[in-house]
Order: sequence, then structure tokens, then C-alpha cells
Amino acid sequence: MRHNLLIAISEFAAKKPIHLLVMALIVTLIAAASASKLELVMHVKNLMPEEHPMIKEFNQIIDDYSTASMIIIAARGEEDELKQFADEIAPRVKALKKFVNRVDYKLNRDFFLKHGMMLQKTKDLKNSKDIYSDLSALPFLTHLNDSFEKTYVYDSESISTKEKENNAVAFIDGIQQWLQTMELYVADNRHLSEHTAEKASDRFLLGDPYYISQDKDMLLLFAQPTFTVMEVDKVVESTNQIDAIIAEVASNYPSIFAGTTGAIALNRDEMEAISSDMYFTSIIALVLILALFIISFRMWVAPLLAGLTLLIGIIWTAGFATITVGSLNIMTSMFSVILIGLGVDFSIHIISVYSEGREAGESISQALKSTLLKSGNGIITGGLTTACAFLTLTVSDSVGMKEFGIVAGSGVFFCMLAAILVLPAMLSLRDRSLEKLGVARKVAGAPSFRFLGRFGKTLAKYPLRTIFVAALATIALGYSMLQITFDYNYLNMEPVGLTSIKLQHEMEEEFDATPDFALITTGSIEESRRIAEAAKDLKMIGMVTSISEYVPSESDQQERLPILKEIHASLQNNRRMTPLTASQLDAYIEQLHRLEDNIIELAQLAFLGGQDKVDKKAKQLIGDLEAANNQTEIARLVQRIEAHRGESVAALNQYHNEFASHFRDLAVSMSNPQKIGESMLPDTIREQFINKRGDKYLVTIYPKEQVWDLEFLERFTTQMHQLDPRITGLPSIIYVLMDIIAADGKLAAGLTLLVIFVLLLWDFRKLSYALMAMVPLIVGAIWMVGTMHLFGLQLTMMNVIGLPLILGIGIDDGVHILHRYRIEGRGKVMQVFSSTGKAVLLTSVTTMLAFGSLLFATYRGMGSLGIALFIGVGACFLTSIIVLPAIMGMIERKQPGETKQPVEQLASSLIEK
Repeated sequence: MRHNLLIAISEFAAKKPIHLLVMALIVTLIAAASASKLELVMHVKNLMPEEHPMIKEFNQIIDDYSTASMIIIAARGEEDELKQFADEIAPRVKALKKFVNRVDYKLNRDFFLKHGMMLQKTKDLKNSKDIYSDLSALPFLTHLNDSFEKTYVYDSESISTKEKENNAVAFIDGIQQWLQTMELYVADNRHLSEHTAEKASDRFLLGDPYYISQDKDMLLLFAQPTFTVMEVDKVVESTNQIDAIIAEVASNYPSIFAGTTGAIALNRDEMEAISSDMYFTSIIALVLILALFIISFRMWVAPLLAGLTLLIGIIWTAGFATITVGSLNIMTSMFSVILIGLGVDFSIHIISVYSEGREAGESISQALKSTLLKSGNGIITGGLTTACAFLTLTVSDSVGMKEFGIVAGSGVFFCMLAAILVLPAMLSLRDRSLEKLGVARKVAGAPSFRFLGRFGKTLAKYPLRTIFVAALATIALGYSMLQITFDYNYLNMEPVGLTSIKLQHEMEEEFDATPDFALITTGSIEESRRIAEAAKDLKMIGMVTSISEYVPSESDQQERLPILKEIHASLQNNRRMTPLTASQLDAYIEQLHRLEDNIIELAQLAFLGGQDKVDKKAKQLIGDLEAANNQTEIARLVQRIEAHRGESVAALNQYHNEFASHFRDLAVSMSNPQKIGESMLPDTIREQFINKRGDKYLVTIYPKEQVWDLEFLERFTTQMHQLDPRITGLPSIIYVLMDIIAADGKLAAGLTLLVIFVLLLWDFRKLSYALMAMVPLIVGAIWMVGTMHLFGLQLTMMNVIGLPLILGIGIDDGVHILHRYRIEGRGKVMQVFSSTGKAVLLTSVTTMLAFGSLLFATYRGMGSLGIALFIGVGACFLTSIIVLPAIMGMIERKQPGETKQPVEQLASSLIEK
């Protein structure tokens, strides 16, 4: 039946090529119209099973909270310029009403002024309450030291968690500002305004209002988008506009380096990189393949016809993809390059055999008939096995692999269909046109590939030696294959040099938090509190944000009320300021030295406990105690005070009076004994944590270091699931996705082998030939993975699909060689490998060039797949031209007989007719 169908196609193409081409054109135009609606969606979640609980939770969070995917603006530079930059850029970004709801880069001052002390821990309130009892110079400093010792020096658990460590850093930062301002007054208070002391009291009670790092050299702004990370067009347009504003504003500040980072910025970078890579790598692949065509066949028209045939197949595929999957994801986005490498193979076989026939003097009709009978069977079998191999990926749990299987599988089929239907018609039309014009068909004299025939004949002559050497190589590479590891670092697939990733790494270093966070929603504030508190106790966690930070529990608030009332009353009732006298100056200096000793003690505790941030912050005040010429800030301040004792007393009194006036007003407001309820939260906080329906509360958990180290990622994912199995987020999604893809890859590979074997049995109708075709394929797959490990490559989320793909791709070589061997008959190994070997070599090289073009992709995930498939195609070609001649040689030695089988005799007679 297949022979009759191929003959019918060849006759129709020879007699009515225009009819066939017009029908193909109509189908292509319809497919092109459909393909114009195909979208690119690059978020990793689109690769996960849609029904996976983690994805359901993630999708719900993305829909309910735009804050779950903030646009982060990160800036590095000097402190003063950073703050000026933030003040200037924030309103300009906020003015992008179409994309931005609001911009946060400062503490919510009003809320903390009203409720700041109610939000403090009960223990901290007890330790610090005496500070507010008397704001006069000496009592204030004495009580400050008392509070310092109770909170940090005498408490072994004072900096045991990341939250406590951050609180200690903020406390020291407030003291540092207080001391530095004091030194300004002592040095020269004539030109200082009262606002100088106010700033010190602000920093002491409220901390630095900006979202700035401990070293004051990095600042963050968070733009809340009006859209979700899944709205592709808005992701790209908004981030580009914000980056343009950043570039313009940053140009006014010499020390500033700034850009966007976080999930939205990275998503934009991925889409732009992959969109660019799709076109760039496709053009490179086409150019390289056409150049190879021209060199191999020494003609210009054939490569153009092959390219046009390929383009038709790709358009048909894109149109079909729009109907079936609707959009392209990270995996399916590279389908055009893969089809360029695979689809052109069909055209090479047809053009190669057709050219041989025409050069031998056959008519157009005879040449087309012999071409489709000699190569058509191999094309159909190879195309179907490759397509079915890809389609086996549809059994995957991963949506990415499933859609890749649909797009790539249908693509191979459509390219095969175009090669069998359209290319013969174009070849026929071209030669008929030349004949009508009376132009003799130029014989190109394509280079001979008889060296392949001689190579195959030699290996067939010494089959046992060949198989022995191949077996040794397979054992060695098989051992290497077993050593290959999996790379879980998602960022290793991203383009090199992205500003978004650079800033993300710096953000991790400076803030002990990464935007690759975990997310979960709860049904109550108390449940949020439980998860948040449990997460804060984990040493791997840098920060946790939850509504429970702003609404303490009823029991905690009830416990804090008496303390707040006491503080509030002290501040209101005890307004008398007792001036510091000259006789008290030594006692004041002694308290300054006591403060210095406390900071030294805390630095030593932090050093021993590995709390580097606290240690580093403390050393800004005390310096390096082991250095010979070290002088602490407090020692320098004391020297200034003692140098002019009388003037210093007056300066200190002026400073404390101005400091205390503003400090009292702030503390009175912050010690408000009113309980906090959810309804009292400002919109900026509500939008961050409460969904639009008001029935879900978001908890965000930030790892304190880069999450993509495998050991850390495993521990992070395990501990998050122990907190609550519903916890989601990019790290957890990637970790689970990798395991899903690895399992899917094994399943798809096994199923692919089964499908291929069944198709080979159906095609060859003979078990021996089906097994012969399978041997070089399996050996080639082993060589592929083993070679990858030898070159230091790892399996990734992208290249792991290379193994089932190479099983579908690599089978073609053996199929074409065995089909030609059956037609030519025994004793014709040299002829088979000279003719079909030429086509197999060219198809392998073109496929390798196409996949190799992915090395030029900026998105490294594409490059990893390209390298894997490049090695795989080369390995399968080598095993086909090494193992098959040896097997043929063994068969011919053991079973000498007829040179042709009945099937081959029938094919030969049909060709002659």
C-alpha cells in the first residue's frame, strides 16, 4: 500500500505540480493566519502540571496579590545620593498609573508613630521602659546601658534568630546616629539646627526610614504592579519604561548603579532573550545549512527549494500549535530551530536521490518515482518514529514537556508531509520549466562520498573487531553516563550578564534575603502568625513578612498594655530636664565607656555566633580592636569632650534638650495604649497581606542566601513543606519540577523505545531488521550522555528532554541505511554507504548545525539543550556507520544467499517501470 501511495504522489507531482503547489499554498496561508495569534509565555509555572497543589496555590496567590510579584528597583551607591535618587525616582515611577499602584521605599511612618511600641516584643518593652522615665542626659544614657545589657549582653538568645539579629543591627544603627550627632554638637554646635537632633531621635526610635542596607550602600524600592506576572505584554512594557526612568535619573548621580530585579524583571529579560534567540539562532541555522547544501550539491536552487519546503512545514506547525497549545513556553519556544535541523533531513534524502537519478539520465517521472521508492519508505518511517517519539512526551506530568511533545511531534510530521508532497512538485515544476524553455539541466557534478562506502565496506570485512572496539567504547561511556549529575540552579539557564541577576545577588548579600521566596496563604491572622513564627526560627530564613507583624495576638497586646501605659505616663508626667553639670561629666563619660564595652561585648558574641551583620555593624563604632592604632568612635567623642570640658557640658545639654523634645513627642505617640485591630491597618499594609475578598492572608518567606545550591534547595523545600505542605513559590516549584521532568524523561525514554520498536517491526516486517535499527540508537544514546559527562556538562531542566528526543532523532540514520540495504541487497554495503551514507552524513551535519546554533543563544537553557542534541546526533551517526556495517558483515558471512529479497526485487521492478 505504501509503495502504491508513493508512486501515486510521484506521478501527480510529475504531471500536475502546479495543482499540488496551489493546494499547499492555501493550507500555508490558513496556517500562517492562525500562527499570528501564537503567544510567548515564559514563566516556569507554565511547565508544571496544572492540577498540582503547589501550582494551584501559586496561581491563586498571583491572582489575589499583585504584591506577590513586585517590580524591585535596586540601587547601589553612596548613602546621600541613594536617598536623593529614591526620593526623585519614586514619584516618577508611581506616575506610571497604567502599570504601578504605588511605590514603597520608606517605613510606614504614620502607622508606626501610632502603634510602634505595641508592635515590640513584651520582653523588649520591659527591658527598655526605664529609658523613657527620665530623658535628662545622664539618666537617659545610664538607662540606655541598662537596657542594652538586659537585651543583648546578659541574654544568650538575644541574636539567635535572623529577626533578632536584624533588630540588633537597627538598635546599634540608632545608637551610632545618636553618638555621631552628639559629636557634631560637641565639635561645633553654632551652625546646627534643631532638626539635626530630631533626625537622631527619629533614627533612634524608628530606625532608618529608607529600605537601605546595613552598610548604607544599597537601597530598594518596591513598585506594586497593576497586573500579574502572567500578563506578558505589561511585564515587558512596564519594566522597559521603569528601566528608562532609572537610566535617566541615575545619570544625575555619579555614584549610582541601578536597575530592576525580581520575578517580573527576570521574566522580562527571559522573554526578550528567548524571543531574540528564536530569530537569531534560526537564521544562523538556516544560513549554515544552506551553505552546506550548496557545497554538497553544488547548486543554488535545491537548497532554496529545501528551505522553502522547510518553511512551509514550520508554518503548518505554528498554525497547529496555536490551535492545540495556544502559546509557547520556555521549552516549546525553540521548536523552529529543532525543526530546521530535523525537517531539512527529509529534503536532503529526496534531493540527493533525485539528483542521482537525473544525473543518470532518468526522466522527471522516473526520477521522482525512484526517489520516493528508494527514500520515501525511510522518510516515512523515520518521520513517524521521530514524531511518535516526541509525542510520547504527552504522557508527561510536566505541561512543558507535554506541550513540547505536541509541538515538536506534529512539527516533524508536517515537515515530513511537506517534503513528500511539496518538494517533489517543486522539483518537477523546476525541471519541466527548464525543458519547456529548452534549457538543458545542468549536471552539477556533486562531490562523491565514496569514502563512506569504503569505510563501511572495511568495517563489514572485520565485523568482530569493529564490534569489540565499539563495545569497549560503550562500556567506558556507559560508566561515564552513570556519573552525570543534575543542575538544579535555575539561574544557570539565564543569559550571562543580566543586570537583574547581578542586582539580585547583591541584594542577597546586602539584605540577607532573596526575591526567590516562598509563599502561602492562610485563613486567619493566627494561622499566619504560627507559620511566620515557625519560619523565623529557621536559621536558613532571612526574613518573613506577614500581617501578624502588624496585628499582635490578643494575649500579647493584653500583656503589653500595662507596660505601654507606664511608659506613656512617664513621658507625659515627667517632663523636667535635669541639666548635666560639670561635676557629672566624669560620670557621663564613664557611661559612654560602659556603652563602648557593651558594644564590644555584643560584637564578640556576634563573632562567636556567626552573626556577621551584627559584628560588622558594631565594628563601625569600635573598629578593629586588634589593630595597633585603632580608635573607637566613642573614644574619639570622649577626647573631644575632655578637650573642652566646660564647652562640652553646654553642648551636651543643648543636644539632649533638643533631642529629648522631639524624642518625647515621638515616644508619646508610639506608646499609645490602644489595641491594634485588622480594620486599623492602612491600605498599603492591607493590600500587601489581605486579598480582595478579605478572607485570605499572605505570608512571604525569604531565604537568607541564594536558594539554588542543591543542598540548600533540598533543605529549604523540605523545611517549607514541614511548615505547611501548601507552601509554594519559585524555588519549590523548580525543585519539584526538576524531579517531575527527570521522572517524565525516564518514562518518555522507555515509552519512546517501545513505540520505535513497534513502528520498526511494522515497517520492516522482520524482527532482525527492527533489532538492527535499535542497536546503534541505544548505543548512541549511551555515548551521548557519557560524552556530556566527560565534557563536564550536567543535566538541566532543559537538556534532560534531549534523551527522549535523541531516541526519536537518532533512529533515522539506521532506518535509512537499512531500507537502502534491503533495496540494494546483500554484498552492496559499499554502495549503500556511498549513496545513503552521503544523505545520512548530510542530514546529521545539518541537524548538528541547527542544534549547534543554539550555542549562540543568550538564554543558556537553550544552549544546554543544543549541546546535548549536538553530541547526541553526532553519537548516533557514528554508531550507525560503525555498528551497522559490522552487523551487516556478520550477517553476510553467516547467511550467504540471494543478493536481493523479494520485497527489494518488487521495488526494483516498480522503479524500472
